[in-house]
Amino acid sequence: MTDIIEYVESHIDVDDLAQCIDTGVESEKFKEMMTFMDGIMEDFDVHYLYIVKPVEYEDSYVMMNIFSADTAQGRLEDPDGYYLGMLLHDDYELKDVLLYKEAMEKDGIVFFKNVSIWGYDYTGLLTLVDSKGDRVAALGVDFDVYELQRSIRAFTIVNVALIVIMGCLFMGMFLLWMNRNVSEPITRLERSVVAFASSAHDQKDPEKLKYDDPDIHTQNEVESLSNAMSQMSLDMKKYVRNILDAEGVVEDMKTKVNQMDMVAYQDALTHVKNKAWYDMTEERVNGDIQAGTARFGILMADLNNLKKINDNYGHDHGNDYITGACHHICVTYQHSPVVRVGGDEFVVILENSDYDHREELLAEIKEVFNKACSDAWKDPWEKYSCAFGMAVYDQGKDRTMEDVFKRADSIMYRDKQNSKMARQ
Repeated sequence: MTDIIEYVESHIDVDDLAQCIDTGVESEKFKEMMTFMDGIMEDFDVHYLYIVKPVEYEDSYVMMNIFSADTAQGRLEDPDGYYLGMLLHDDYELKDVLLYKEAMEKDGIVFFKNVSIWGYDYTGLLTLVDSKGDRVAALGVDFDVYELQRSIRAFTIVNVALIVIMGCLFMGMFLLWMNRNVSEPITRLERSVVAFASSAHDQKDPEKLKYDDPDIHTQNEVESLSNAMSQMSLDMKKYVRNILDAEGVVEDMKTKVNQMDMVAYQDALTHVKNKAWYDMTEERVNGDIQAGTARFGILMADLNNLKKINDNYGHDHGNDYITGACHHICVTYQHSPVVRVGGDEFVVILENSDYDHREELLAEIKEVFNKACSDAWKDPWEKYSCAFGMAVYDQGKDRTMEDVFKRADSIMYRDKQNSKMARQ
């Protein structure tokens, strides 16, 4: 159906067809199209091939005939009498007209089942669009559903019968070949492998790793697999001892590496990331910016009143002030790394869901600090106060991560100044 519709559509001058519909006069190209479509009816076993257009008529819709193809014999013995511009009041029910109208509003070929006075058809419909982009009419082709079903059933029965016969012959020959070249050799290979696996389980003495070669000579993949197993058993004896010796060394190295990472990239007081980690991450993010894959934001957090806490209550409580405030930041931003870049300065690199919900989280962290600061029952070093500034990477203006950092820092500074003015 698709091939027929596309082939016919390629031979239609839609602009000329539109003019014929508007004037009701058949042009030379229209007549050539009629002859061509009649030829398609002669060559292909289709039920109907036609061009129609749903039009408004007395506050409703009716189908207008543009052209209905027919065979030479049909035009001679039983012509349908349809002509260009004929309104088909009795041939299409309103629901069918609306169905065609809805299909014309879609692009490409639309397929649907269609029950009408002409029978039960499977319809393919393509909207014809002129050079102005106007939807002029619909080119349709119908196949009788019952004829399709009968053809499919007959084709299926023949093919199933052939498949069953050939399948039985093939399966018999295949089973004989499989038993001789695959099944029986694999069974012997399996016994050898299972016995080797049982003896090798938790075996730490390489000399006791023994493999009983099944001596397979099938000249196929099974023989290659058997040879590979034999070689593997020899290699295991050779390498197991070295692996056992190296295992302890690797564990020691992993422990040392983890300790070095903690020392190198973790803040000793708050246990969040430190400035060294931030510098390393900045290189990675700048690489993402260059590659055009960067998607992040930066939240600057600068604690207020730290000097006052240190001066009035001692540095121990100053540390309590820092760690308590850091804890609130970490709880709020659970899906982003938190970095202590200075004594009272923290940076949150907004990623993942924290990036997607950054505005809600910013409002949340401000509310947390506002409640802590205004709680009269808390000790002074528990009344956390902080200035915040958030900026999001903008591909149009930011060349490096530092650009985003500076904008966040500037916003944070204004927040701190506003907070001071509010306290005055």
